[in-house]
Amino acid sequence: MVLADEGLNGKIVAGLRKQNIEVTWILEEAPGISDKEVIEYAKSSNQILITEDKDFGEWVFAHKVEEVTIVFLRYEKDDYAKIFDFLLKLIKSLLKAGKSSQHEFITINKNKVRRRFI
Repeated sequence: MVLADEGLNGKIVAGLRKQNIEVTWILEEAPGISDKEVIEYAKSSNQILITEDKDFGEWVFAHKVEEVTIVFLRYEKDDYAKIFDFLLKLIKSLLKAGKSSQHEFITINKNKVRRRFI
């Protein structure tokens, strides 16, 4: 399952759902909760968190948040299709692999996918 941060582009949420990926969207389920609560939600429900908010990188690297996989999207409007293709392949791969003891902070931009284990 995937957890979409509140500010995630709705086209991404709709696109993932159209591909039969189960997505919980903070905007629909718990709008207004803090980033820390979003992380705890992802951890407690064992969901992959997708966000466009760079603050989640700070949570992982400065505050040493662990036991969660976060996918951070960095893109311009014109790059949406390419970003979505990268994201869809990644999410399908992560879901197919199932629960892992290794967690990651993954950055996707128009040129590449960067994966760092946390």
